[in-house]
Amino acid sequence: MEQFKKLLADLSIMQRVTIVAAALVVGAGIFAFVQWKRESDFRPLYTALASEDAGAVVQKLREGGVDFRLSESGSTVLVPSAKLAEMRLEMAAAGLPKSGRIGFELFDKTNFGATEFVEHINYRRALEGELERTVMSLAEVEQARVHVTFPKESVYLESRQPAKASVVVHLRPGATLLPQNVVAIEHLVASAVEGLTPEAVSVLDVRGNLLSRVRAAAAADGAESSDRLLEIRQGIERDLVAKINSTLEPLLGANKFRAGAAVECDFSSGEQSEELFDPNRSVVVTSQKSEDTSTTGKAAGVPGTASNLPRPATPPATALAGTSRKTESVAYQSSRVVRRTKMPEGTVKRMSLSVLVD
Repeated sequence: MEQFKKLLADLSIMQRVTIVAAALVVGAGIFAFVQWKRESDFRPLYTALASEDAGAVVQKLREGGVDFRLSESGSTVLVPSAKLAEMRLEMAAAGLPKSGRIGFELFDKTNFGATEFVEHINYRRALEGELERTVMSLAEVEQARVHVTFPKESVYLESRQPAKASVVVHLRPGATLLPQNVVAIEHLVASAVEGLTPEAVSVLDVRGNLLSRVRAAAAADGAESSDRLLEIRQGIERDLVAKINSTLEPLLGANKFRAGAAVECDFSSGEQSEELFDPNRSVVVTSQKSEDTSTTGKAAGVPGTASNLPRPATPPATALAGTSRKTESVAYQSSRVVRRTKMPEGTVKRMSLSVLVD
């Protein structure tokens, strides 16, 4: 101890200040490391929770004396990694999270004093909750809301009202609903409600874009309605914006930028034919060959009567003469390529993209 005091006494004021500052820096670094280690030890218990589910989960953790953290505006609950599996089992045993949706468990307890109107409202709430759970089971959908209007029966035809339904979906970051997925949601909801047709189901996203197919009647000449063409253009723009969001969100973070897209489409369709000739490449089409040969002969001998008498023993000699002709005809044709191209509708002519960064 005496040596330490003597060592300090031998140091100058500047050296003492340097030692104290270094000790403070080391202590602050150790404290920051410990805090970072504690924070990094937390793992997400649940993410993207509804407000009511997040409150129930937090209340359960407080009752058990478990340390927790909240992030993403309270929709994500984090617990120590050592207790992650245990907490998930306890939450599952407690029926949490409930996704904030009330299904047919609403009728687990029978209320004999409920009126017919109350029973009707409860049935609609339960049906909407079950449909919301089913739609949220899709991989692309994070949250969903379903509203159903039952058909109104009346003895008067003009007073009857058909069943209708609307579905609002909140897609996961970077996810898009394909047209077949939207049609599947329409048929799902229509099959669960009596008297409801898929044409009476509207599917929207949280930005107010109509995802369901507009089934407007086609014009007399067979051309599609302007609503359908507008839907095609908006679908292309949504796909472009979704791709931009999926690319920039990991770099800039959610809600730190705004992306937009505008496209100009050509909806004219038809078929284009093209015929190409290559004079350097020819092929034989037809080939004909013919050969004509003709011959003539005269009797030879001593002129006179004796020469006209037949002599069996010695045959007369003949002198042969004739012509021969060969003809060959070959027809060639240049190589030809015929292309028929069908021009699809909705071809993008011009595209404009914009990104606003906070």
